[in-house]
Amino acid sequence: MAQVSATRQALADSSTSDFASTLHTILSTADTSTILSNDNTSTRPLLAPDVILRLDNDLNGNPFGLVVNMPNREQLDGVGTLLWNDCTYLMISHGHIPEDALVLGKVRAIAFAILNMAVTPDLLGHLRALDLALKAARICIVNQQREIALNILSVAALRLACVQPAHLGLDPAINRNLTIRYFLLRIRLAWLQDRVDIAEHFFAKLPSPVVSDDEELIFETCFIIGDSALARRLPEIAVTWLQRASDHFMSFSIVKQSKFPDYDNWNLVIRHSLVVASANARSAQATITYDIEARLLRAFYSTHPAMILFDLSVGHNNPSNDELLQGLKGLVDQLPLTDMNMPIGSDNGMEAFRILLMHPLPREWTEKCFVAFVLLLGRSEYSDSKRIRTLRGVIDALEKRGYPSISAKAAHATVICIWKMTGDALLKKDYWTAQLWLQVCTDPKIFQHCSVEIKIAIQKKLVACYLQTGDITAARLLIDRGLLQSQVDCERMYLSYKLRLLEGKDGSGHFSLGFPFYPVPHKQTSLLSCAMEAQRQHKPEEVLNCLDQFIKCLTSDDIYHDDFSAAEHYMFAITILSEELSKGFSQRIGSCIETVLQSALSYAKENSMFEGGDQEVSVTQLQWLYCASFKLALKLINSSGFLWATSALDHSRDFALLYREIAYPEMGSKAPRPHLFAVVYLRLLVSSLKARCEDDPTEKALHYVKVRACFQELDDLRGWKDGEEETDDDADYKEDRHHDVAQFFDLEAAMHLKKWNHVARICASDDTFPDPKFYAPIMDLTLQLNPPPRLAIQVVKRIVFKLRELQDDPPSTWQRDFRVSLPRYLHCLFSLAITPVPEEGYLEFVCLDVEMADPRVAEEVLDKILEMAEEKDVNHEEGFNAQHGLNAIHTRSDLREVFTYPAAELIKIATVAFNKATDFYRATQDEDCQRWANKAISIAQLVPGSQGKQLVETLQTRLGSLIGV
Repeated sequence: MAQVSATRQALADSSTSDFASTLHTILSTADTSTILSNDNTSTRPLLAPDVILRLDNDLNGNPFGLVVNMPNREQLDGVGTLLWNDCTYLMISHGHIPEDALVLGKVRAIAFAILNMAVTPDLLGHLRALDLALKAARICIVNQQREIALNILSVAALRLACVQPAHLGLDPAINRNLTIRYFLLRIRLAWLQDRVDIAEHFFAKLPSPVVSDDEELIFETCFIIGDSALARRLPEIAVTWLQRASDHFMSFSIVKQSKFPDYDNWNLVIRHSLVVASANARSAQATITYDIEARLLRAFYSTHPAMILFDLSVGHNNPSNDELLQGLKGLVDQLPLTDMNMPIGSDNGMEAFRILLMHPLPREWTEKCFVAFVLLLGRSEYSDSKRIRTLRGVIDALEKRGYPSISAKAAHATVICIWKMTGDALLKKDYWTAQLWLQVCTDPKIFQHCSVEIKIAIQKKLVACYLQTGDITAARLLIDRGLLQSQVDCERMYLSYKLRLLEGKDGSGHFSLGFPFYPVPHKQTSLLSCAMEAQRQHKPEEVLNCLDQFIKCLTSDDIYHDDFSAAEHYMFAITILSEELSKGFSQRIGSCIETVLQSALSYAKENSMFEGGDQEVSVTQLQWLYCASFKLALKLINSSGFLWATSALDHSRDFALLYREIAYPEMGSKAPRPHLFAVVYLRLLVSSLKARCEDDPTEKALHYVKVRACFQELDDLRGWKDGEEETDDDADYKEDRHHDVAQFFDLEAAMHLKKWNHVARICASDDTFPDPKFYAPIMDLTLQLNPPPRLAIQVVKRIVFKLRELQDDPPSTWQRDFRVSLPRYLHCLFSLAITPVPEEGYLEFVCLDVEMADPRVAEEVLDKILEMAEEKDVNHEEGFNAQHGLNAIHTRSDLREVFTYPAAELIKIATVAFNKATDFYRATQDEDCQRWANKAISIAQLVPGSQGKQLVETLQTRLGSLIGV
């Protein structure tokens, strides 16, 4: 329970929202390499392994508990909705890939967990959460993610109980539909858990359906379980559930009041499965069911291939060999050459066709039997190796009989069947098996009369497999001799480029020799595929060569966008550049980044619009562009290319402003404010770094002017609330920290630009004076840049005063640093205070020795040192005080440590103060002389050991000689 509670709490805070936002960003640009790879043999997971690990950890903690009254409900709803929509969109393109389907099921579960917390605790909120729970659980059940589905359905049960009370006024039809959907999912989950008893329990609790949609859901679920039981060789269970499917299918048909488009197909499939299950069951009821259903099937579907094969396989009416052959011939005569005409087949039927092909038959019969054999072979449960051997055996038999190549129509149908088996192997990344299937396609019996397009497609796919399996020699022979040498075929040029790189050859000349200069379809996509291939082979120069050609395509007047919109092409290019930049910076990468961003911005300004435009830049794409260009700037700052970061930041800002014009057209909006704040902050840091690295005073000043301008922008953006965007406490805290850093750089810029009035205003204000961690560099700047003495005194005095204010705070490590720094700060303040400040027209020889910038501050420093001598820590034992005596100067601190003022500092201060007393004596200011001399001697008495005694004696002797004592 503790783990569950912790996980729920984690989901309730902003970190989960950040994680979900990260998932949304990743999924929005997911699987770029697979999309762009023309051979479709290179795949990349939708999510990185560390992200999947965190996803699994979150789901293992059951994050689906009900949480109400969340303060950040709207933010959670927005993030959860984006994540849910991402999964829906990606299921269309990646749902056929088992690994991706599992990942998307998990992400959808996390999206539901977030949305479940975001719904309002009322009837509508419960209904929305229940509907989402049922949808999410269904996906997990399809993916066989049992534990996740069970946790989600537990939430669904609670939500269902909240909407069922009659006084809530929910429409009974809606209530019944939700209840049926919930129980059906419970039934399917119980079946996955091998708990037939639980499935039966929930089936018995199903309310009576009234509308057709409910009947359809029930017969579909019953058929899924019955068909699964039949596949698992559980005929008795299969009969039970298939009979239920048949009953509810008939009820569904009655409610619909007419035969719907798929009626005949469903009727055949359900009854056929029920007949097969009944034939294998041993109960008396199964025998009766078999007789009834078989009679109906033979009455209405006697000529259907499924029934012909079934009757032949069970020996209906005990046919002779001649009758068996005639039945097979009849089946072949009726068989259309498509992959969808016979949804039910068996290994017995395939074997029957194989035997038939061993005998001489008329040409048209042979072709039909051969296509039917290959079609059933593809549905066989045999392994790929056995299926390939079986197919090879049939082709060899035809060769021995001298049978000519099959016709173009039959060859086309055969290739379609084999292509499907090849695709299955590629999905499993079994390139060797895919290669063997494709080699079957190149057999003269099949290949000779195929169309040119099919031949090229087979050869290109075969080349891709050769490259994946490392058979470079075979790939080179096929490319040089087999494929048509056409520059229009950019896919072939990609494969050729990939082969050159694998052969260790330079690919730079490939573009001028292979790819055409003029625009052709798929050229940009192929160039991006080439860039990613070079990236996979760790050849950065080749990557940039590809991108150079790609940029020429994007900037041309006549450009094809058949594969993706131009905006998406830019996004792919930026992704590639980001990956290259993470490996190291070069001047060429910087130039390429700037060119791509500039071209993308120009295109966006001309073509941006709301979502849904044809080949236009959408709001979502603009959002991706401003975030991606910002990330490029971050990587540039952390590399040797920090000088290029300003350009990337400027483009990021322009993309964001363009985004604002479309997404937030209202006047006065500063959206996206958090992003613009981050951009300006980075520009301020970059400008400060450039200024520090610049030797030319004029250029240095220009950079510092930019720093001050950036700080003014940050002040305008900080804390802006316009109701369009909200930030959490963590984001506000980060902004405050960044603003503190920016304040220091603004002060640094003002001091370098000698804006002394601005510096004075900054030092006088608590709001603009930088954080304590910057006090040391501020001191360095003050001593280095020689501001007016009184201003320098004001700065140093402010630092000392702020540090003394913080001294009594709870103990921390910085206080120790303060104890070390304080004597130096006091020394600097004293030196500045006693420095003469000559005024205009003032005679330098008139009493300059006693004229000081601020004599009052100078004496305050002396008093502060003496005051510190009296700050004894009352908590120390008497023995400790006896041991250290007056030689140790204590400060009040919870650190329970003794602060010893450095002896060297005491000697310097005492000496300089006594020299000033001497100056007062020469100026006949005896009272000042006596006061300063006494303070100097008192400070000298704080110096430990014989050195202190000697200094005190010396100063007392000199004072006696001055005043005659």
